[in-house]
Amino acid sequence: MNFQKSIVSLSVLVFSFAMIACGGDKPTETTTTEVAAPAVDPEIARGEELYLQNACASCHGEKGLGDGEAGKFLKPLPRNYKSPANEWKNGNTLAGITKTLKEGIKNTPMVAYTHLGDENIAILAKYVEHLSKN
Repeated sequence: MNFQKSIVSLSVLVFSFAMIACGGDKPTETTTTEVAAPAVDPEIARGEELYLQNACASCHGEKGLGDGEAGKFLKPLPRNYKSPANEWKNGNTLAGITKTLKEGIKNTPMVAYTHLGDENIAILAKYVEHLSKN
């Protein structure tokens, strides 16, 4: 009988340790904090639409790195918007980009986009400037 008591006591002891070990710490309550996406300037969003709709990305690439599929075959290669300002024909300012969009660049595949109208050219120029800085 003592042997059975010992076995039962040992079993209870092992079971207790197992319960303690498996129970672990009480789970801590976690809260998720929603991080709001940065507000996007509506003109930047519209500029991106214009950029994609007018095939700018086909030459300049989606992020303006000059790596678009069609651009690989052009001479000179399309502008990488991250290039230093002195490498841009008309500069990388809003005024310079606007001039390029309105006039194109002679003797290059970069054509004028006057068909977009002044308002859309201004929005597209702002987006190109945005790509050059981000």
